[in-house]
Formats: sequence, C-alpha cells, structure tokens
Amino acid sequence: MGLKTKTFAFVVMSFLLGGVAGGYIGKTYFATQGAGHRPTRATIQKQFVDRLHLNASQAVKVDSILEAYRQSFGQVQNGYWQTFHSKRDTLRLSIRALLAPEQNKLFDDYIKEMDGREAKRRENPER
Repeated sequence: MGLKTKTFAFVVMSFLLGGVAGGYIGKTYFATQGAGHRPTRATIQKQFVDRLHLNASQAVKVDSILEAYRQSFGQVQNGYWQTFHSKRDTLRLSIRALLAPEQNKLFDDYIKEMDGREAKRRENPER
C-alpha cells in the first residue's frame, strides 16, 4: 500500500471515527429530556450502519474497527481521569494550606459534597 493510499485511508478513518464519536457523544450527553434511556453501543452502531447504508461486509469491518479503537479510547479516558484527579488533589492541598483548622473542617465537608455530586453524575449521566 502506497503512502498516498495510507494517508487517504487514515484521513477517511479519522473522519469516520470522529463522526461515530460525535454521534455517540451527542446522543449520550445532549439527548433531549425525556429520551428515557441511554442508547446502547449496539443501537448506535445499528443507526450508523443504517444511515450510511452499509452492506453486511462493510458493517462487519466497521464494527471490528470500532472495537479495536474502543480499548484505546478507554485507556485515554482512564489516563485523563488519573491526571484530572491528581491535579484536583494538588489544587485542594494548595487551598488547604491557606485555611485555618476550623476552615479545613468546612473544606472537608465541601469536598465530601462535591465528590458526592461527581459520584452521582457518574452513576446517572443522563442528567
């Protein structure tokens, strides 16, 4: 496979994966109220296949491509959350260093409340 062909394939796949990711994010996080439930990956893939009028062979290939990238997206997301929590903890320590002991107790309550909200969002992302 020549360099031009590889480059073209890379660009096409980038747009395809971007479209799939955009569709997934749009349907998952920006769905209208009252949608009821979060669509499954299989539902989103079926909609993608239907919209592009993919034949069976193309659908199988797209599914295998998506599955291959799903793990790498999960790794990126895990890395993001690790970095986020590390930065957040550093921020909290910097703030805590400025506070008096009684303020630190109030800050602990505040952190507990914020962590509770974050946990609820992770459990119920439809809100």
